[in-house]
Amino acid sequence: MTSPLLTVVIPTHARPRQLTACLAALVGQRLEVPWEVVVVDDGCPEPLDSIAEEFHQRLDLRIERQANAGPSRARNRGVAVARGRLIAFTDDDCLPEPDWLGALIRREALTPGAMVGGTTINGLDGDLFASASQLIVDLVYDHFNADPSQATFLTSNNILCSRERFEAIGGFDVTFPRAGAEDRDFCDRWKTAGWPLVWEPAARIEHRHAQTLRKFIDLHFRYGRGAYLHHRRKLERGSGGIGRDVGFHASILPRLRALRGDRRVAGRTLAILAAFGIWQGANAAGFAREALFGSRRPPPP
Repeated sequence: MTSPLLTVVIPTHARPRQLTACLAALVGQRLEVPWEVVVVDDGCPEPLDSIAEEFHQRLDLRIERQANAGPSRARNRGVAVARGRLIAFTDDDCLPEPDWLGALIRREALTPGAMVGGTTINGLDGDLFASASQLIVDLVYDHFNADPSQATFLTSNNILCSRERFEAIGGFDVTFPRAGAEDRDFCDRWKTAGWPLVWEPAARIEHRHAQTLRKFIDLHFRYGRGAYLHHRRKLERGSGGIGRDVGFHASILPRLRALRGDRRVAGRTLAILAAFGIWQGANAAGFAREALFGSRRPPPP
């Protein structure tokens, strides 16, 4: 059997329907080089055997199971068993477009050894909180990746990098026990190692993360907690302070004014503004909670 050039790693926990849709989208990839998919079952309550059986003739697919330990450890487990020289990451609630992998590989070939990230679009336009969360990501990319060839942050649901360099910096930091800023930390360590990050807008995935008000608050509270851990790690390794993040948050209102008339906010400007206010409050509360009480939490297993 020909060894794959690339391995797609997908962590998953208790979302079989979303995982099935993600794998169905991967079946449609227009890619002529050999590649494989490793799904890491992060303690799912039900086995994924039926999903593996459904796709075994359409994808070079393996399922790796571990006790629930969070996405950082799951991604690292996927890379540990991968056969590809290149590793692409996405999440179980994402639908990659047919040229996703091709666009990532072509861009990496232009800057060998770079981490390449693509563009995520919201697949749930009717969901206010999913739309607000995606708009936040869009603004983050506009701020931190103004020059796509010198990006500084790429989300973990849409990146490609070399396995060798992933392992050289130790993969994702498993002391981030939950989803939230572990990708920021990974990107910062990549940059600190002197390696480039590149944003390739043509590598697109559709994100379908339905959110209620409660889920929206919990999500951004968790991101705030992760942000504190991220900045503490940056201080420990001397890779910068919090100034650029403060500048981003200070720029939010002017950026929102500039979006009036944009299709992403059309017809619901006040609702989006309210959601952004909730985001800022939840994020700040999570940051403060981790700063005050995080050191008392026992380390992850």
